[in-house]
Amino acid sequence: MRDAALEFAGRGVAVFPLHYPVEREGHLWCSCGNAQCKNAAKHPYARHAPRGLHNATVDRALIERWWGVGVPYNIGLRTGRESGIVVIDVDPRHDGDARLAEHECRFGVMPPTWRFLTGGGGEHIVFRHPGHRIQNSAGAIGPLGRGLDVRGDGGYIVAPPSLHISGRRYGISVDHHPDSVALAALPIWLSAIVTEPAKINGPRVAAMPESWGRLVAEGVSEGCRNDAIARLAGHLLRKRVDPFVVLDLCRTWNTYRCRPPLAEAEIVSVVNSIAAREIGRRGARRE
Repeated sequence: MRDAALEFAGRGVAVFPLHYPVEREGHLWCSCGNAQCKNAAKHPYARHAPRGLHNATVDRALIERWWGVGVPYNIGLRTGRESGIVVIDVDPRHDGDARLAEHECRFGVMPPTWRFLTGGGGEHIVFRHPGHRIQNSAGAIGPLGRGLDVRGDGGYIVAPPSLHISGRRYGISVDHHPDSVALAALPIWLSAIVTEPAKINGPRVAAMPESWGRLVAEGVSEGCRNDAIARLAGHLLRKRVDPFVVLDLCRTWNTYRCRPPLAEAEIVSVVNSIAAREIGRRGARRE
């Protein structure tokens, strides 16, 4: 654990010790001794971190004292401005993976960055902190929706290779290891969502410019095509582009950017539906 803690600290990420699983009567229990612990093997080890994440440090000498030879403390990583990171916590048990896929269909895929695998079967996607305050939404249905928590300012995560209460270890995704992938900037669309959580669930959320560029240039694959065509048509129609021009543009984009392309009848149906909605919206405004 000591080497891993020092490795994170060497990257500028502040660490602090957490409780850990201990075996008793054939079962794993939190080292705090509370059989009813609701945050087992995840909460700060008070002897060394009485102020929790506020005791997190990158000081090598202190870290070596905390994690002596054979000391099993789990590793907490402080998130937020102090460590320069923001983390999206994906929990598949609450459909976080499906929710993330929906966001990626709408705004564009996440860029390559650090990814950690949690002991509970989830994932931590780590980004560079943007410099302005990012609300920490852990413990509630946050701005990204159920199953997706934001660990920003005032938050922390459990880091690899800590031991989960299930007996499984936290790990680093092979394709997203800090040794081989640079820490990516928080995408503009994601920063907008987590910075202004009150606005994201309403109907007026607009795609960020970078997501439009990515959508047009890179296209989409099966499962995202209908949504992408509807968004593209809606965007053009709101700009007062002639509906027949919109249909031709969507046909062309479908041919070259959808994998595989949608059927012609499906394109016409989607554009007609969006055009009817836009005409209705304009009529309502005149009234």
